[in-house]
Amino acid sequence: MSSMNAWTETIGLDPGAMVEQLVTKGVSKYDAARLINNLVAINLGQAPRRFTFSSPLPVADPATCAPVFHRGFSHQDWIDGESVVQAGESADDKGFNWRFNALAADMDALHADTVRLHECLSTLRGALVQALQDVAAELNRLDTDVAGVSTKVPPSNPWNVVADAPQFLGVRELDGNKVTMWKTGGSVMVLPGVDTVALEATVTQRIATGGLVSRYAVENAAFAQDVAAGKPVKELIQKYGTDPLGDGRTVAQGLAVLPQDATFTDTAKVVDAVNGQEQAFLRSTVGSVDAVGAVVGVTATGAPLAGVSPVALAGSVAGAPVGLGQALSLAGLGTVADIAGKAPDAIVSALDQHGVSITPAMAGELAAKASMVAGFGG
Repeated sequence: MSSMNAWTETIGLDPGAMVEQLVTKGVSKYDAARLINNLVAINLGQAPRRFTFSSPLPVADPATCAPVFHRGFSHQDWIDGESVVQAGESADDKGFNWRFNALAADMDALHADTVRLHECLSTLRGALVQALQDVAAELNRLDTDVAGVSTKVPPSNPWNVVADAPQFLGVRELDGNKVTMWKTGGSVMVLPGVDTVALEATVTQRIATGGLVSRYAVENAAFAQDVAAGKPVKELIQKYGTDPLGDGRTVAQGLAVLPQDATFTDTAKVVDAVNGQEQAFLRSTVGSVDAVGAVVGVTATGAPLAGVSPVALAGSVAGAPVGLGQALSLAGLGTVADIAGKAPDAIVSALDQHGVSITPAMAGELAAKASMVAGFGG
């Protein structure tokens, strides 16, 4: 196959194979078929899709964003020729010292309210960015729904859609234009490609989520201890949710993709779960895997993501040294697959032998991002 017509997306799982996987997990064949039937029907536009934001944005947050300042200073007027002005307190007058201290206390309280206001604005900005990205991703899926005209025939039983559903084969270059390829029965259907709006920006953030959660877990021992203690996601969000992740989002937004009642034995499993959810989100948008390749620096059409250089990922780690990408190659970590899942201490040690120092938190972030990218296919 020529490079012009090489596949640029990983071929998805066959619906029948997905049914068999669910059966091996203890789900009845009928229930598994109905589940996959509904999933396929939703993705083909044969069932209504209900849009929800990945992170809630409440109308008000009185617990943390309400003002608490109450003026404590009250001046008692002096009378010319009668009042005795003094520094200390007496039976008749509080004195200058008390007045100035009371004014200073009121200004400190006003300052605390102002700091809280700016923190709330920062949190709101992060939540708004996340909400707009959710809307952009949903608009991209809607564009995909209407890109081609197809006849939608309701299945007569739970098995028809599973057996006969069109299978997405990927995006190809045809006469200089992108087209999407679908296998329908014994033939292949070609539909116009859809140019997604700001998809690379969304992909960049989704790739980074697991890495930033990993970095936060390394730098915050209390968070790691609570995870190991079996605290559910909703309690972690309640306790640490307002902490920043480092890219304008909060811990609450990073963990929002996980089930609220889920528990994990260690932070590595939390990161794996976040990466898995973000991968599933990106796979639901046509063209996303191609965008992942662009974000990590793939220049050859159809190049396997697991085999690309980690230079682009290394450059996205905040505070990392300039020569990190080259040092990774010298240390035998020249591809995304070499770094994916590797222990942070092992990465730190390998780089230290080549004169480059990074923190375990940076190494954990890099390994998690590499695992996210490698998960899209070898």
